[in-house]
Amino acid sequence: AFHGMAHDDAELATVRAAGAANTIMTLSTLSNTAVEDVVAAASGPVWFQLYVYKDRGVSRAIVERAAAAGCRALVLTVDAPQLGSRERDVRNRFRLPAGLSVQNLLPAGMADLPQKAMESGLAAYFQDLIDPALTFRDVEWLANISDLPILVKGVVRGDDAVRAVASGAKGIVVSNHGGRQLDTSIASIDALPEVVAALDGRAEVLVDGGVRRGTDVLKAL
Repeated sequence: AFHGMAHDDAELATVRAAGAANTIMTLSTLSNTAVEDVVAAASGPVWFQLYVYKDRGVSRAIVERAAAAGCRALVLTVDAPQLGSRERDVRNRFRLPAGLSVQNLLPAGMADLPQKAMESGLAAYFQDLIDPALTFRDVEWLANISDLPILVKGVVRGDDAVRAVASGAKGIVVSNHGGRQLDTSIASIDALPEVVAALDGRAEVLVDGGVRRGTDVLKAL
């Protein structure tokens, strides 16, 4: 999220770099650049990472926009229905700098983070708008409203991976959200063998988290 905090061109810079590296760009729901503009600037595939809002109409509209813009897959994040206690964000009272907003939510009137004293604006945004009651039925719902392939991101158990695929997912992203969601969560690399074994080739398996050098890639492969 929020690539505008790192670069003046925000997600446009990221998607250009991803294309130059001949890899995929997965665009966050919470991007500072609209999905249409990012796909227009892309020279390679763009996937769309989806958070599910309490208002399913809002989520459906985002999915339809992503498909119409040319995104090739949906990456449903399931390990953050409530935001973890990010203590640094609370101390800093995290908020977006002036001029930056959640562009994909502009039509829904949800483009700005709450500005609350002594609180993280992102945590308040999640609490107010993101659905904390995700179930496998939401994977089924997403598969029913979109023809795009769905990957479920944030899975660290084999049985959950099997249920996600049974609910309509075409792929799994083994991830612990960078270790920022749940204290003492299992490392992605430790969860990976169980998920791969449980799926037994029935779906694509990707992994993120903890990749720092080529040897980490080799371990995952």
